[in-house]
Amino acid sequence: MSSRKRHNAIQMLQVNDVQIDGVQNVRDAVFQPFSSHYKVTDLDRPGMEGLQFRQLCMVESGSLIRPFTLEEVKQAVWDCDSFKSPGPDGISFGFLKKFWPELKDDFMRFVLEFHRNGRLIKGVNATFISLIPKVDSPQRVNDFTPLSLLGCMYKVLAKILANRLQVVIGSVVSDSQSAFVMGKQILDGILVAYEAVDEARRQHKDTLLFKVDFKKAYDSIDLNYLDKVMHKMNFLTLWRKWMSACIGTATASVLVNGCPTNEFPMERGLRQGDPLSPFLFLLVAEGFNVLKVSLIEAGLFRGYYVGNGASAVCLSHLQFADDTLIIGEKCWFNVRSIRALLMNFEHVSGLKVNFNKSILTRVNVSYSWLHEAALVLKFRVGAFLFVYLGMPIGCDSRRLDFWKPILNSIISRLSSWKSKFLSFDGRLILLKYVMSSLPVYFLSLFKAPAGIISSIESLFKFFWGSGENFRKIAWVDWDSVCLLREEGGLGG
Repeated sequence: MSSRKRHNAIQMLQVNDVQIDGVQNVRDAVFQPFSSHYKVTDLDRPGMEGLQFRQLCMVESGSLIRPFTLEEVKQAVWDCDSFKSPGPDGISFGFLKKFWPELKDDFMRFVLEFHRNGRLIKGVNATFISLIPKVDSPQRVNDFTPLSLLGCMYKVLAKILANRLQVVIGSVVSDSQSAFVMGKQILDGILVAYEAVDEARRQHKDTLLFKVDFKKAYDSIDLNYLDKVMHKMNFLTLWRKWMSACIGTATASVLVNGCPTNEFPMERGLRQGDPLSPFLFLLVAEGFNVLKVSLIEAGLFRGYYVGNGASAVCLSHLQFADDTLIIGEKCWFNVRSIRALLMNFEHVSGLKVNFNKSILTRVNVSYSWLHEAALVLKFRVGAFLFVYLGMPIGCDSRRLDFWKPILNSIISRLSSWKSKFLSFDGRLILLKYVMSSLPVYFLSLFKAPAGIISSIESLFKFFWGSGENFRKIAWVDWDSVCLLREEGGLGG
């Protein structure tokens, strides 16, 4: 969306179904829902007594609070993009890198002072919330994604702490979690889900799949719950004090057409854009895994068993941050247990389940039974073919229908680019760095049929300026164009 369109979009919004016009009126109207959204609404939450979390060893806990070094600070600065939007201080990381010899002593004093007393001076933890449109014509506050713009000093500190936490987080999160854990990737969960559904279909096993959607997951986390989880995971008191200072003292202002609203405290939730947020969210999500495991051990949920006999392995759920897929046998017992599990986890953590967007689907289960179960859960009934982490599950990858989303995505890009207005250089850049990357996600897990490869290659020939309804002469053989630069082609 262009800056002019974005400016006009925020000129007129609907807040609580009331039309608001004018820049100043919109700014005042936006402040109220955001300030109330980040207030703590439920102070009396159930405890987690009796739940068994994985714990850090003393060496891992101690490594988190060791003294900061100049190399760590410099690495944190260089890990940040030089041209990202600056926060309230207006300083970009390109500026820091340019003048690092003059600024490094100041940064070292700042991080060492934080290490000693665990406090942040006023203003360091201030945040601008930039509203990023999620739809073409946003009309409501919910049509925007709130992205936090942090000050450079806080972001460097958070990056240092995040780099340390990333090293040890694999010791405290479950094997079912595949997000932001070293040695794991997003394709792990997709492959397991695909193989489980394929096996259930071939062996005629009655299976239920619960695709859970959490409503504004980052924004609704209870910070006291996060502190209790870290305590159970054997994080040291000093580290928990640091986390409290980083996420518990944050303040924010919403940017409306470049002008900030009044400042308000963020009493709950994690900020999108904070380097610590993805890893802290994994600690929050681990509570779901612990509750789920306790249900299975108590005999209150029956998972899906991969394989047969003594070698069968129980698969109950997969997680990628807040994207959660629960797998189990077809029975009313499981339906009621899932409903109770989701409600309890919501009360404990503050994460709210969006039941209207959550999906219940099945393998070898009748639609009438599935519809009754969905009414009990208040889920939507999903088709057998569903999408998990952007990949279709339940469809044979050898069929052409499986690859239609990729072809449609490429065709959509081509129609918007209007290649007849692009130079050869422009088409080449779009071909190599945009269009060529679109099929990579699918091709990293599945082998495409020869017909699909041919269809994609034919679309890539827009390099010559051809459109949907006309073709231009190709002056060079396509195989020659795809050769490396060293061999006389353009593909290298």
